[in-house]
Amino acid sequence: MQVNNVSGAIQSTANSPAQSVSATTNAMGAAEFMQILMAQLTHQDPMEPMNNAEMMSQFSQLNSLQELREIHTSLDKVSVSNQTAYLASLIGKTVKANRIGGEPLEGVVEGVVTESGHSQLIIGSEMVDLTEVLEIRGEVK
Repeated sequence: MQVNNVSGAIQSTANSPAQSVSATTNAMGAAEFMQILMAQLTHQDPMEPMNNAEMMSQFSQLNSLQELREIHTSLDKVSVSNQTAYLASLIGKTVKANRIGGEPLEGVVEGVVTESGHSQLIIGSEMVDLTEVLEIRGEVK
């Protein structure tokens, strides 16, 4: 069955409606999925209609995809939180980090800044990503 350019984005040829929809659900949201499903139901061969098991399978796949997206979002938030907590544990420690200009920066970590899920260390008047840190030494006394 061929699905013709639904919403100008997807064109797919497959042996069955289930293959056509399941192949495209990874790259789209629920609205697009429902639009394709409605197009399939509207234009299906009346002599060979989609069976209920196939339709329920497709709805289950959509539900699973939505749940996985929510889990991914939650894990991203936990990851940012863990990184921020680790960076906060570096406050008061001496670090050596790469600079964009070339010469390494060395100093005591004074704080942590997080913007849009991206955390950086504050060393003096400069901000440093964790990926640029070369060395960490114990607290200054």
